[in-house]
Amino acid sequence: MGAGFLHPAEVAPVTGLLATAIEDEEWETVVSVIEHEWGILMALDLPTLDRALRALPARMLSAHPIVFAVREIRLNIRGETDALDHSAGRVDLPTHPDDLRDRARSELARISLSAATAFMIAYRVHGRHQQALYYARITEELARRARVHQPNEFVPRVPTALLQVGITKLLVGDHHEASLVLREAYELRHESWDGRNGPDASGKLALLNAVRGEIVEAERWLDRHDEGDGAHGWMVPLVRLSGAIARALIAIARMDQPAAQAALATLELQVNRERSWAPFITYAQAQYALLWGDRRAALQIIERTRVFAGRSLRQAGAERLLDAVEASLLLALERPTEANALLDDRDRNAYTAAVASRLALLTDRKPLARELATAGLAEVNIDAGAQTDLLIASALADASDEDGRRHLTQAIATTARTGMLTPFVVAPRTPLRQLLGTMTPSETHTRIDRMLVSSPEPTPERAHLVELTATERRILLLSAEGRSRQDIALELYVSANTVKFHFRNVYRKLDVDSREDALATARRLGLLPPER
Repeated sequence: MGAGFLHPAEVAPVTGLLATAIEDEEWETVVSVIEHEWGILMALDLPTLDRALRALPARMLSAHPIVFAVREIRLNIRGETDALDHSAGRVDLPTHPDDLRDRARSELARISLSAATAFMIAYRVHGRHQQALYYARITEELARRARVHQPNEFVPRVPTALLQVGITKLLVGDHHEASLVLREAYELRHESWDGRNGPDASGKLALLNAVRGEIVEAERWLDRHDEGDGAHGWMVPLVRLSGAIARALIAIARMDQPAAQAALATLELQVNRERSWAPFITYAQAQYALLWGDRRAALQIIERTRVFAGRSLRQAGAERLLDAVEASLLLALERPTEANALLDDRDRNAYTAAVASRLALLTDRKPLARELATAGLAEVNIDAGAQTDLLIASALADASDEDGRRHLTQAIATTARTGMLTPFVVAPRTPLRQLLGTMTPSETHTRIDRMLVSSPEPTPERAHLVELTATERRILLLSAEGRSRQDIALELYVSANTVKFHFRNVYRKLDVDSREDALATARRLGLLPPER
């Protein structure tokens, strides 16, 4: 272990004080120890912390917000957060930079950092990522300032605080900021009391870079993660998990099926135990299935993960990853209308723009593909993987071969730097190889071309979208409400024959011959909202 790391035996004075206070029912002492040392207790003596939380009278929990937040972290249950909101409202934490500076200099700095960190993690556990981000900003600012103004007290505490801030930003999807904060936590690891900071920060950075498509960088961080040590007891699997997910994503990105299969095998039992990381595990499983596995089963796993994660996934950065891979799976299964409905229902980002642009190419809408790719490439701090996807789509959509070669050259150069091959594998194969054939080959170009000869081809050559007009949708919606043809005609101010004409068009487009089949098919394709 590095200098300054606490060994479990060194926490004995803290846990001894807490254990004695529990036995003597000195609840104020119990509260004080938890408020100031819950991080150390959680890392190094969880049984004593849990015993204290169980023993505390309810009135003490409700009266002490930090202790309440720590209990919420330990319960690890996502549900109603009114009580957490109420408890957080009773904590006086500054937000203005001048007030944060003054607090960092004061004797309240330590308890304030403890409170901000506890509520950040508690809201994260509840899946309230935006609220967690609010407390992450306070935690980060307080930690940085207090480290300068009160170094003896805060130097050992800041790396762990920054690690948790970085994890929060990673889960929210702010990859650029998360990378900066996690790097700092790693660089300060030897100043920390907590031996897990190094392996945990490096594991999260390996995962973050793998998700972003920075595969060479992800491998560097994974090596550091594998070399690290310092986590104890129950935290060992948690610290190792992000590295294990990264290992799977790296193998997939490099098109190494045996390594990917072996890495994923270690994740199968953890998906329902690690709630915050379940979407990342599912993303890795779905990416593998897109290339080599059971695509229909992967769609079911994504659906289960969405149910498991609940509404919180809407606030998480992993949702855009799941949206993109789900749409890609639907394309691979030749269900483009469902893919289109999914993409239309989501906020556009670089990941979904890449799949939408690919879909536009498959449906022979090159101007739309070019427009979507251009919009996606304009995203600030775009991830390298999405950027490569969009550059390839733009190359295949360009009006001239010269522009196409220029964009494809940029995509190849990005892959030479990052090591990520999968964007070329999921691109429409025939036009991609034709365009590659018109270019002067480089080492990376040759490697890509050779790989495309033997790799899976998950994207079909072309796709056909089922599209309904606004009137046809309206008629189906009214029909779903149980309205008769005559009622629909009155509602739309048209004749019954006009309604009949529209129904015939709908039946033809959906390849059905009854109202019930039309409604069921339209719902399955995402052309109508699900039945309630």
